[in-house]
Amino acid sequence: MSTIETALGPIDAARLGTVLSHEHVLVSMGEDNHHYPWRYDWDATRANAIRELTEAKQGGIDTLIDLTTPDLGRDVEFVRDVSRASGMNVVVATGIWRDIPRSFWTRDIDEIADIFVREIEVGIGDSGIKAGCIKVANDVGGVSPEGERILRGAARALKRTGCPISTHHWAPEEVGRRQVEIFLDEGAPMDRIAIGHSADTTDLAYLEDLLNTGVYLSMDRYPGAAGRPNWEQRNATVKALIDRGWAARLMLGHDYAPMAVVRGEQAPASSGPTRYLFVSTVAIPALLAQGVPQETVDLMMREVPRRFLAGS
Repeated sequence: MSTIETALGPIDAARLGTVLSHEHVLVSMGEDNHHYPWRYDWDATRANAIRELTEAKQGGIDTLIDLTTPDLGRDVEFVRDVSRASGMNVVVATGIWRDIPRSFWTRDIDEIADIFVREIEVGIGDSGIKAGCIKVANDVGGVSPEGERILRGAARALKRTGCPISTHHWAPEEVGRRQVEIFLDEGAPMDRIAIGHSADTTDLAYLEDLLNTGVYLSMDRYPGAAGRPNWEQRNATVKALIDRGWAARLMLGHDYAPMAVVRGEQAPASSGPTRYLFVSTVAIPALLAQGVPQETVDLMMREVPRRFLAGS
């Protein structure tokens, strides 16, 4: 059995268990957590993260794929600490999100790949924690020239290491089509790529076009947000794809992005199950009630993420 890198080191792929495909443990826009750490109550932030991850673990989630990149304030030492305290497996990422640093705008594409490969094979900074996934992102307006460089660097890093790619994409504009074109042009193995936020559209023809290229779809961002499909619509899309035979290419998640507690402000109170459990406690029971077999749910939540991460 293959091993998967996590914040606590490599684990046997069989130990991944139930996996959420697209999540975050801690997000900080503008990397404020690193630049202005004095603004935050780190004891409260850590306690909140441990509480939510522990609750998710007790609720049956075993692993999160944490797609937090440097431009989202990635802090793998923080993730390691809360992973150890909660018992949650956390796969961390290399790559770049939407806020592409200026240093990448003209950097040679192979040098971009070198950076990602170093974080996969050696570790992130001096932490010794190795990335188990490559994150890339393209949003409203499509793939910019700078974004294309990141996609191509990620594809080359995948080819060199076998580490899978998970994308952020703006589904209403079908940005995944361009992502797929670039990956194909780079000769990347399409069965090691997941197109994320795919549940932000209900257009089955578009989603099947993506699936026909060989990629996985991360059907995440449950329970939805204003101006986007709600959770019932997301479920309807998932079920329609299952009915068309695509369950073996689907994964589920939330894209939950907790932020640090600002010093002097009250920490958010627990007002129900952590959002990490929405899929498990609301979406999946509804799918089961609509006739989706438990073995299909297990396929999407356990076997498909294992195949995606392990390449088998």
